[in-house]
Amino acid sequence: MNDGERSDPTTKQTAPTGLSLFRGYRRQWLAGDVAAGVSGCLIMIPSVIAYARLTGLPPESGLFAALVPLVVYPFLTTSPQVIVGPDIAICLLMANAIGPLAGNDPKHAASLAAILSLASGVLLLLGSRLKLGRAADFLSKPVLVGYMTGAALILVGSQLSSLLGLSLANNDFFPRLLEVIRRRHEAHLPTLCFGLGLLALILGLRRWAPKVPGTITACVVATAISAAFHLEKQGIAVVGRFEGGLPGFVFPDVQWREFHSLLPAGIGIAFLAYTEGILLARAFAAKNGYDVAPNQELSALGAANLCNGFFQGFAVTGSQSRTTVNDQSGGKTQMASLVMAGCVALFLLFFTSLLAPLPAVTLAAILIFGGWKLVEFQAMKRIYRYYPAAAGIAALTTLGVLAAGVVAGILLGVILSLLTLITRISHPPDAVLREVPGHGFHDVGETAGQTLPGLLAYRFYAPLLFSNCGYFSERVHRLLAACSPPVRWLLLDAQAITDIDVTAVEMLHALHRELNDHGVAMKIAHANRPLRALLESTGLEGEIGEESFFPSVHECVEAFAKAKF
Repeated sequence: MNDGERSDPTTKQTAPTGLSLFRGYRRQWLAGDVAAGVSGCLIMIPSVIAYARLTGLPPESGLFAALVPLVVYPFLTTSPQVIVGPDIAICLLMANAIGPLAGNDPKHAASLAAILSLASGVLLLLGSRLKLGRAADFLSKPVLVGYMTGAALILVGSQLSSLLGLSLANNDFFPRLLEVIRRRHEAHLPTLCFGLGLLALILGLRRWAPKVPGTITACVVATAISAAFHLEKQGIAVVGRFEGGLPGFVFPDVQWREFHSLLPAGIGIAFLAYTEGILLARAFAAKNGYDVAPNQELSALGAANLCNGFFQGFAVTGSQSRTTVNDQSGGKTQMASLVMAGCVALFLLFFTSLLAPLPAVTLAAILIFGGWKLVEFQAMKRIYRYYPAAAGIAALTTLGVLAAGVVAGILLGVILSLLTLITRISHPPDAVLREVPGHGFHDVGETAGQTLPGLLAYRFYAPLLFSNCGYFSERVHRLLAACSPPVRWLLLDAQAITDIDVTAVEMLHALHRELNDHGVAMKIAHANRPLRALLESTGLEGEIGEESFFPSVHECVEAFAKAKF
């Protein structure tokens, strides 16, 4: 391996902190980082303005929210490639939270969004201190798929007003949909046709020319047509001029009751920001052969959101589209983020007027396209085909998001996932082992009868815990009662029992005494070292007898054959 390979930040290694990513920076990486930074900026500008519009904020808020994290995150992250910035899913959650409080006042909406960013940043930093980097694992794939599907539908629903050129009274998904159906004849046809044309352009480029950036192309085409044909005079709304300049330090002006109302959404944003960020970081780490540190990523995202809250921005997380562009453009380090930040700053200072003629329906088309991309069609297909129960969780999560809101829908999905897990643990599969000639004793799919006359070898596929020890005892009693001739030895194959708690230990004590009173000896095979140590410390090993433990089922069967009854 040459020196360049050893210094490559994407070579498999223990995750460094952000500052160390810049140590030993090589000149040959600069071209790729600059290309990635410029490309990412071009893709970012129209999307972050659209996200700001989604949350009821002025266009410059989206650019502010993109700029600050690009400067802060690179010096704290352990990923050389992840690019952070505004995200559709988080913006949708924010829109749900701040919409009822903002009262159509963009300045107050900006303060509310900043408070949410501050709250999520503090929670992420606190999570880092408490070493909660693995908390994202509680957000299962069905919950994520269900949430993303619901978020996509809400996102599309939120843009129907702009797409149809209507002012809709309802903000909730189902009432809004009914209102659209009822007022469909009031749609502004030029706006609708223009928006559908742009959406078709974006989808067509994605299908037949995937290397051409659809959102940039749509913005350029729409701006050119708008400027040439003065679409504003034909009733098609445009973005108009907005303030440029760099963001300054501002402490959000929010009342305590508003902060109290926003706190649940802040928790949801923190959880979602970290989940999306760490999943993205892990995906690119696996692709390019390096490691990331989950708790350090909590700190990096927390600091980025905290700074955004003080500099007129809103909550952010890892951006899949910009990170993908960074990777495909040859970006090697977080220098690409700094280049991107420089490009955004130049745009804010000198070029915001270029977007004044941009039709607002263009942003709606971009957001609808983004909502379509949120839905993981292949994952949904796999879940519905192979995991029916998980498919139910995904569907109920989607329904919860649509009916009760994003945070409530996610919580519903997490609760359903945990309940499903508890159900699986409390009623796990089991088996009566049978002899397979020449191959020993195995699970052949039978859950009744005896292994040998007088011997029942029983395997339980789960840790023995308070939630399933009653089921275990019930199954043993039922199997013993159905055996003829009567069982003399009950052999518990413990190879799948990785843990046992105090309730289960007490159950085994009681079961052993009961079996002993009825002339049935309890034997245990395949007890792993931690389990054996626990049985010894609780006195169960001494009660059963050390001679009743066997390394394998086969050895126990041999001992049974030699026993005299």
